[in-house]
Amino acid sequence: LPAAPPRSPPMASQPGPLYTFPWHVLGNLKYVVLAPLLVDYVVPSLSDDAQARFDQHMLLIVFLRYLQMWVWLFVSRFDPISMRTRVQKKNIEFEQLDREEHWDDYILLQALLISLLHRVLPGFAAMPTFNTWGLVVMFLTHIGPIEFIYYWFHRALHHDFLWQRYHSHHHASFVTDPISGTVHPFMEHLGYTAIFSTSVLVPYLLGMHCLAAFYIYGIVFDFMNAMGHCNFEFLPEIFMKFPLKYLIYTPSFHSLHHSKVHTNYCLFMPIYDYAFGTVCPDSERTYYHALNSKQEDIPSPDVIFLAHGGPVAQMLQIPFVSKTVSAHKFEMQWWMYPLLPALWAVVPLLDMFTDHFTNASAYIKKELSYNSTKTIRAEQWAIARFAFQYVTKSYQSKLVTLIENAVKDADSRGCQVMGLGAFNKAWWINKGGDDIVQKHPKLRMRLVHGNTLTAACVMHAIPETARRVFFTGCTSKVGRALAVRLAIEGKTVIMRTDSQERFEKIVDEVKKHDPEGEAHQNLLKADNMQAGSDADVWLIGKYLKDKDHVYLPKDALALYFCFPPPRFLRKDVSYVNVGALQADPKRLEGLGNCTADLERNVLHACHVGAIVHCLEGWTHHETGDVEYKELDKVWAAAQKYGFKLPEKSQRQILQYLHKHPSAGRAKPRVTVQVAAEKVKTMDAHQLKAHVSAGESLTIVDGWVLDVSTFLQRHPGGETILSRYLGKDATTAVRGRIYNHSKSAFKLMEKMRVARHVPSSPEQAQK
Repeated sequence: LPAAPPRSPPMASQPGPLYTFPWHVLGNLKYVVLAPLLVDYVVPSLSDDAQARFDQHMLLIVFLRYLQMWVWLFVSRFDPISMRTRVQKKNIEFEQLDREEHWDDYILLQALLISLLHRVLPGFAAMPTFNTWGLVVMFLTHIGPIEFIYYWFHRALHHDFLWQRYHSHHHASFVTDPISGTVHPFMEHLGYTAIFSTSVLVPYLLGMHCLAAFYIYGIVFDFMNAMGHCNFEFLPEIFMKFPLKYLIYTPSFHSLHHSKVHTNYCLFMPIYDYAFGTVCPDSERTYYHALNSKQEDIPSPDVIFLAHGGPVAQMLQIPFVSKTVSAHKFEMQWWMYPLLPALWAVVPLLDMFTDHFTNASAYIKKELSYNSTKTIRAEQWAIARFAFQYVTKSYQSKLVTLIENAVKDADSRGCQVMGLGAFNKAWWINKGGDDIVQKHPKLRMRLVHGNTLTAACVMHAIPETARRVFFTGCTSKVGRALAVRLAIEGKTVIMRTDSQERFEKIVDEVKKHDPEGEAHQNLLKADNMQAGSDADVWLIGKYLKDKDHVYLPKDALALYFCFPPPRFLRKDVSYVNVGALQADPKRLEGLGNCTADLERNVLHACHVGAIVHCLEGWTHHETGDVEYKELDKVWAAAQKYGFKLPEKSQRQILQYLHKHPSAGRAKPRVTVQVAAEKVKTMDAHQLKAHVSAGESLTIVDGWVLDVSTFLQRHPGGETILSRYLGKDATTAVRGRIYNHSKSAFKLMEKMRVARHVPSSPEQAQK
């Protein structure tokens, strides 16, 4: 099973008793709790035949519940199926993904409890496979007392006492996922299990129990629960007519419960909300708005990065294949190897039915002013092909067509800039995008390979005092620009290449840019890897074979920007990724998956190059060769928008410099100063005057927030928020009423209009 991160801290403001599951300290080792059932399955002779058979059925039910939830996750995250009719258009971010990491705890709990009941209840062991009347009684029990009891139990959970201790954990998921409906504290799940088990226990007490009831109730219940949280509307309009309107809820109906909170409490049957006056008045309008959304209502991307597959196992990192894998950097794990035959079997199906698909999306702020709404929508598309296909010569002509089709598709959707991933801009595919631009001169969008920013990243990671640089991949687009720049700056560049022709072209280019100097003499051609054994820094722009790691100097600094990255075989060597940049989380919204082997919020530099191209509004294509004179320009632009070398890379370089003081300090070659915007201030008297004039202002963490456009959308209701107009709501949003999530505070940042300042010395002292 994939390695899960440490469990998130409790989301409730005042976690109550039995908040966490008993096995929460085990992490992914929690699955050992199923060992008794598994033993009965593998060695049935250790228990009586009836118990062994029942435990075997329990394990099968567990498998079917997991399988069904995977199908729901697939359809809810697969844009061609669900994008148009999504109720909430926002993406699910890492914070929610981590909180919902252990969504399956309830499956383990119920499997163990049902197996225990089978062992202790008299007559429970001897049950038939099927009993029609038993199933009828189970159904009537659910639609009658169970739905009624749950409705009032759910309303009780929204009382301040239980809300603060338990149920607010579940409502931290404003945008729901099929698994969101199962994410509750342990005590809450005990309450649910006690209520829902009645549907199976009543037929038992009447002597009508059967094995089929466990299959049907468990799977149908999960289906309805996942449907309510799937966040896309698909039920036809007949479900808004009598009587279905009162008997079966819709995804939009329950989505409103997560956005409005104090409405739509029902389990699956809205009749009780209608009967007791808690139905949200926007229920029908929200349903029709989602169901009847048009394709043109889907927001158009401003910038698209066209990626591609790496190893076949990386298929698991696609968000609609595995949300767990996609939320972390990709690493091969033991459980992936048994899946490889199935993944390879999917490859020809992709070849037949799929060209490209949307892999991720996010919004990036152009500026950090408190009330700015200037953002761009960035999407990542992927050509549904893998690395081995890109290096197969007989397949490359088809790849050329696939890439061109993706470019034309993006252009037709109004995209402004498209960036190309590593293989999608390979010289043997389209000469860094040049072929596409020449073949399609009427493209409205700009095509960007992003290699200029990649070269700039590498350039600004090299310690200034490094004198000798050993360089692999030195004749590529990025390598050529770096070699020219380094030589002109006076560094000795030892270029590992077998091509005398390419080497001489780079030498000639240096002569062209430095006709009076001797910079070209700083370029040395190396015919083998041993030539780098005395270099200060290694630049790895081409995959480094395992056998070549031996030539790295002891305690070397190896800066890599190649794809795929080298293996980290030497413990004494600092392998540093300098081909990627970390985004400023304050500017990034809606990102919930990782790219390849990169950490969260880290993107390949060429990807960032396309984003910066769009943010700056540059109107030229960036294809073909990299102009070394442009490095500082794009680096300054990237810094302006908060992009920087990943924290891990910065830390590694600093540690290296600390160990090797003679290497000097890696000083930034470009210093970018962004003028701070003038911040308005507002004291208590001014605040009162504004509120008296009809403005909706409140205070959180010393900032005045304009909540006028948010009052009616407030999940807790307009009334609660209105109480704090003109007042300080800090303690309320930080736990006294509800401990808001990081996403909520990000939203509050957008509402800031002024700094709240004291109106008198006494208030300042206070």
